[in-house]
Amino acid sequence: MNTFVKYIQNFFALFLLLMVVRQLIPNGRLKKYIYFFTELVFVIGILQPLFSLFGDDADLLDKIRYETFTENLSEASRDVSRMEFLQNDYYRKEYEDAAALDVLSTADGYLDPFGLAGKRASVELTENYEVKKIVLTVGEKEEDDTEGMFVEQGKAQGSKVVLDGLKQKLMQYYGAEEEQIQISYGGER
Repeated sequence: MNTFVKYIQNFFALFLLLMVVRQLIPNGRLKKYIYFFTELVFVIGILQPLFSLFGDDADLLDKIRYETFTENLSEASRDVSRMEFLQNDYYRKEYEDAAALDVLSTADGYLDPFGLAGKRASVELTENYEVKKIVLTVGEKEEDDTEGMFVEQGKAQGSKVVLDGLKQKLMQYYGAEEEQIQISYGGER
């Protein structure tokens, strides 16, 4: 009987509290939502004894905490795997940029005596950080940069021979196959 009286007291207190809240809200756009919310709380208050029939409140709260914990744990695991994936992509991109600069430097060192220079390079790496593809664009050096007697000799030999020699040097240096290296002549595209 004491439990029933306590339930009625709690129900009456909830009813009064919700009625006071409903009276204090101004007329406006949110009034229907606040009414809905108060009615929902009121219904839950009425059904509270039925909820306690399905299990102990402490057990229910423990189950909710456990579910929340496992959800947070799985979410953290997903976040870590995403971070690792993005970090690997970031490092691969940094290595690709550094390798492209190295390809340009190697090309410039080889092409300098022939009056040619590397204009643009890009390197694509595999997931194991091995060379997948090298793309290099070569053009003539700026006029004020060209000096020496080998310039005319290089132009006389033809750019095809020079570019084939450069391709061989890059294949040897990077351990790449011939089809993985693409060199084009013509300066800026």
